Amino acid sequence: MTSLSIIIVSYRSWNRLGACLKSIAVQAMSDIEVIVVDNHSDDGQAEQFITMHPLVRFILQDTNAGFAQACNRGAKEATGNWLLFLNPDTVLHPNTLAPLLVKAENETSWKLIGIRQLNDQGKDTHPHGLFLKWWNVWAPVRSLERLFKGVKSSKQFLSTTPIAYPDWISGAFVLIRKNDLLELGGWDERFWMYFEDMDLSKRAAEKGWKRVLYDELVCTHSHGGSSRINPETKAITKSAVIISAFKYLKKHNRPLYFGLAMDMFVLSKLIDILVSYPFSATKRAMAKHLLAARLD
Repeated sequence: MTSLSIIIVSYRSWNRLGACLKSIAVQAMSDIEVIVVDNHSDDGQAEQFITMHPLVRFILQDTNAGFAQACNRGAKEATGNWLLFLNPDTVLHPNTLAPLLVKAENETSWKLIGIRQLNDQGKDTHPHGLFLKWWNVWAPVRSLERLFKGVKSSKQFLSTTPIAYPDWISGAFVLIRKNDLLELGGWDERFWMYFEDMDLSKRAAEKGWKRVLYDELVCTHSHGGSSRINPETKAITKSAVIISAFKYLKKHNRPLYFGLAMDMFVLSKLIDILVSYPFSATKRAMAKHLLAARLD
């Protein structure tokens, strides 16, 4: 059994995936297995890429069933005590994994662990957030919530203090013990894309488990490596944000509060789409996807 299994879910992001794998290869650890779950890229590049990376295990799916399903597929095949779910558009900084594993082994109360993430310009992406609730579905309300909670809930504090404890951490980089993931029941596959990380953290929180940002370690995360590759994919993924928010609110709220949340949430999104509809091909495509969506 290996110490660490790294699971990367990828969709037509070969160049960025190559950079990610290169950053893993130069880490000061030898006891690592890397599993790439390709969500049916179907662009003719997989075979050549597999040949270029003989030490990486590739799972080529015959359909794109979403991020959560692919994470679970990779986790099922993994042999490590620890699982690191890593986006293909991330690049690990040198000597990240070894000290991370040492710290995680020593901090037995840490259950879901992330690290600081910077974009290509070196700016903090704040890979964390507040749980979505029926009364804070509008982003300005969440800003007020942080203000009322005090400085330790601010984005600046959570991303700069050495160790922080946010509500949820980004699925772009999540370290978790395999046994803990199994106890949580894995990733919820009802979330095709987005909010599956908030949901995983929420279920951990309900168990009293700590979700941790270990900000002393850093990676680079180029957002949108798989989700913004063309206008159609952009429309699909932006629609998925709305659909997944709906599913999250439905799952984690009683019917009355869910109804209140959806009144506010749908109104805000409807206004946004309608205002931009005549001028934005993306918003028109989003409207089409949302009208056809299954929200069960």
